[in-house]
Amino acid sequence: MRLLWLITVLVGWQLSCLGQKCPDLPELDFDRRGDAAYMDSLLTIGRAHRHISSSLPHNQRNDTLRLEGLRYMSLVFKQMRGQQRDSTFFYARQLEETARIYRNDLYVVRAMMLEEHYLRTVKGDYPQALVINQQASEWCVRLPRESSPRWQVLMNMGDIYMVQKEYTNALSSYQSSLKLLGFNTSMTPRNRKLLISQAITQIGEVYEIQGQFDQARQQFEASRQIAVEVRSQVNLAYAGERLGDFYLSRHQPEQAINYFQESLAVWNQLNIRSGKAAVWARLSECYTLTNQPALAIEFGEKAVVIGREEGFTRIRQMATQSLYRAYRVSNQPAKALAMYEEFSMIRDSLDNLKQVEELSALQKKYDINQIRMAADKERFIQQQQLLDIRRQSELERLRAESERSQLIGEAQMNKLQQRIETERFRTNAEKNRLTQQAHIARLNHDIEEGYLMRIILVGGLAMLLGFVVVYYRKNRLIFNQKRVIEGLNRDLENKVLARTMELKLANDQLRAKNREIEEALLRGQTLERKRMAADLHDSLGGLLAAIKASLSALNPAKMADREQQIYHNLLNMSREAFAEVRYLSHNLQPDELEKQGLAKALSRLVNKLNVSQAITFRLDADELPRLDKTAEFNLYSICIELCSNILRHSEATEADIIFRRFSTELNMIVKDNGCGMNPSDATGMGLHNIQARMDLIRGRYEIHSNDGEGTTFIFILPVSVDEIAG
Repeated sequence: MRLLWLITVLVGWQLSCLGQKCPDLPELDFDRRGDAAYMDSLLTIGRAHRHISSSLPHNQRNDTLRLEGLRYMSLVFKQMRGQQRDSTFFYARQLEETARIYRNDLYVVRAMMLEEHYLRTVKGDYPQALVINQQASEWCVRLPRESSPRWQVLMNMGDIYMVQKEYTNALSSYQSSLKLLGFNTSMTPRNRKLLISQAITQIGEVYEIQGQFDQARQQFEASRQIAVEVRSQVNLAYAGERLGDFYLSRHQPEQAINYFQESLAVWNQLNIRSGKAAVWARLSECYTLTNQPALAIEFGEKAVVIGREEGFTRIRQMATQSLYRAYRVSNQPAKALAMYEEFSMIRDSLDNLKQVEELSALQKKYDINQIRMAADKERFIQQQQLLDIRRQSELERLRAESERSQLIGEAQMNKLQQRIETERFRTNAEKNRLTQQAHIARLNHDIEEGYLMRIILVGGLAMLLGFVVVYYRKNRLIFNQKRVIEGLNRDLENKVLARTMELKLANDQLRAKNREIEEALLRGQTLERKRMAADLHDSLGGLLAAIKASLSALNPAKMADREQQIYHNLLNMSREAFAEVRYLSHNLQPDELEKQGLAKALSRLVNKLNVSQAITFRLDADELPRLDKTAEFNLYSICIELCSNILRHSEATEADIIFRRFSTELNMIVKDNGCGMNPSDATGMGLHNIQARMDLIRGRYEIHSNDGEGTTFIFILPVSVDEIAG
């Protein structure tokens, strides 16, 4: 019959190829997944479909044919085993890229589901599978309910929740998937029923884990009834095995045998060795429990043979354990010992593998939680974007005003500098002119002296008269030149003094503008810190409270010891995170700092630290006056930073915050009796922030510390006499 079917399909395909018409893609028969010839024939049809559809002109119908061909190839490879199964990811990626080009949202989501199944079931990459499910869920919003693969996204999320042992969330996802499957009309009725059977089985798994055994049994029986209705042999065999396992775990082997025998008949008919071996091992255990050692030995030995040949470790474990008991009952101690040794070896191997799997599961759970937190953070960021745009526009306006004021000041400064340069050039030119005149005068003087020398040779009287005349003229000339130079210097000094007054006035105006800008920035920072504190308290605090409430709702009595330890650790961490959020939200911008000043704010901070921390903090603020808001805000931020460093790194038992004032200075001293540090090693973002804040308020600081002698920070802030007097 199979050969006749294959010949019919191939003949139909060849006739279709002659007419350049795509062959119809037959529905995949899941009961024949183990038939290699059948699967190869499906691949042949799929390749022919792709080859012909690729040459068709582009339109909506032909594009859909091309996409369906890629999806069909990925689905066929999905049902295979071994390295061939990797091809499903290759075709799924090609399907997603092509669907994005064609802008076909339905096939984009279908491709994502094939990629997710491969990554989760073959590669065990649950974090990446979670990312794909989140992306697919966003795409499903654009699709109608009748064709949306949203049901598959929910089914996958249920499997991921099962790995994380979040059974309540898993049950909710499976139930939602089951509801959406009832509305989906994009698949055949038979396949929809098979998928409904799968969802029902998964719901039964959750009920059994939660100890609701009646509900679990009803779900397993309903899944088996669907397999009977659609005549799916493979699903009927799996449903029988699941019911048999259920009754076997409830210590009811007689009822389990009936279901196992039903499954064995199906596996014998399909000639699938793995299925037969799994049922033989379970029947061996059932016959051992019902005190039928002969049947237990018969089925157990057959299961062990296939388990050794095919490498089915868990089947060998079940079979060797039941054979050990059966051999003991039938008085065959040598064989019983051999089976026990093999069972012990397999058990130890599986225990080691289980430990590795548990560690891997914890890592996967951590990675999945990180991805979920990243997704929540992304949604939170998107919600804040509108507020950020408004704040950004306001900051841009303030920045534009500041830049305009700065440009005006720079223009005035450049104008004054140009005038000063012009006056300097004029003064230099005048000095050069006077120097030249003096040089000419000296030359004339030399000429006159020579003339006088000649006159002296002529006669003494003429020489004396000439000397008196020259001396008089020389003194007169020097006096006049001195008077001219003194006048020029006085004019130059007056001009420089006038220009200096103009520059001082311009600088005063610039400083006033800068103070206005600083006050505006401080108001903006204050509003932003208040908003951030509110967001921390309302958003993140609410989220942490919800996590804490969810953890508190769990019943640790039903958990294993290791799970209880993890549960209590998570509960403690959520409490600490909640307390830290409240601490941060208050300290970002305490009301006392703005209303009552730095002293009251620090007093409240020290009281809170002494209540919640092991280190004793003391505050001496008797000499602390009220300062401007910028100075108080930055000094408070520095105290927060230093107190945090003391709590985390100092190993101290006592710490002090002291204020001392002098004539033109205010000193803030923060010290502890901890382990100390090397001042040359004092680097990091915290000290960079402290330096930046001290630069802003025109102050400086010093660090005094040695290993084992504690650490002392001294902050020197210049203050006016009015501030100190106040």
